Amino acid sequence: MKKQILVLLVSLPVIMISCEMGDDKFIASGYSGNGASDVLLCRLKGNGSMEKISEINVGDNPSFFVFGSGGLIYLVNEVDTFNMKAGGGITTLRYDKKNKSLEKISSINQGGGGPCHIALSADGKHLITANYGSGSVSVVKLNSEGIPEKVTDVIFYGEKSHPHMTIHNPRLHTYYVSDLGLDRVHQLKLDTTLGLLMNADIAYFNCEPGSGPRHMAIDKSSANLYVINELNSTVSVYNILSDTVTAKQTVSTLPEEHRQKNYCADIHLSRTGKNICGSNRGHNSIVTFRVGIDGTVSEPSHINCGGNWPRNFSLSPSGNFFLVANQKSNEISVVREGGKNDKVVSTMTLNAPSCVRFYK
Repeated sequence: MKKQILVLLVSLPVIMISCEMGDDKFIASGYSGNGASDVLLCRLKGNGSMEKISEINVGDNPSFFVFGSGGLIYLVNEVDTFNMKAGGGITTLRYDKKNKSLEKISSINQGGGGPCHIALSADGKHLITANYGSGSVSVVKLNSEGIPEKVTDVIFYGEKSHPHMTIHNPRLHTYYVSDLGLDRVHQLKLDTTLGLLMNADIAYFNCEPGSGPRHMAIDKSSANLYVINELNSTVSVYNILSDTVTAKQTVSTLPEEHRQKNYCADIHLSRTGKNICGSNRGHNSIVTFRVGIDGTVSEPSHINCGGNWPRNFSLSPSGNFFLVANQKSNEISVVREGGKNDKVVSTMTLNAPSCVRFYK
């Protein structure tokens, strides 16, 4: 009995270390080129190294994706013509856990040119795409098996419009769509019976002229909306519980000494909500701000993104690493969170990567 207890005590630290090390699966997608695979299924190990598990060539620029139920993955095809019709596409993949592979399930034209973002609706029965190229937003209904079935709505905002992202506020039952071209954020409600988007009581709120609102994040209380602005390299904090939504704070994403061109891209809150991070394309960094009790941000710090042109990034479940899609250097890079070590931990080749997300 004593020997068994001794073995257990000796083994316990090993088990704990193994759990702490982690072994997290992620998907990475990018722009198609030269017939190479444009979607990867990989594993991030606890030491920050990556291992490729499976890959597939989807084609037609699967630039962004969202996870569905039952292993489904919905990717937008960022093109202007898809399946022989005007508009971009949605390709559905399924992750086969048994075979550890990705398989193509379906594809559909979603009615809007150049879609660059896709979101699953709160009811889990619709997909919403932000169509940068055609200045529109599309709604696609899913069938009982979760497969895209038909386009139920397309809203066009005009030639100057460039929608870039959709995010849902569960507290207000509102969908926000950032419009980089019109410098505004649209506020919409989804009729889940008809699959139609309708303006909220206030159809939109304005952002700073020339700022170019791109991606967004919302805090756990659904009270503050964080918008990263591509064209003037700032993050704006909006109190979205106010009847009249205005920015209560706007801060630069760059160090004071940086004077060269920069274009912000992605933004994410940490799992604790105590930090918010954004990507700088040009300065080639990940900026991290501390989030205060009132939602405002302070104390920015910067780490090297590990490549060139960080379009999208994701914080690992352990919180130890950033996984960065460096578009112009054609690589997924792993860098340490916290700024203690700017050296790249590991890299993996992917043509013009544009989206990377940990598998849920």
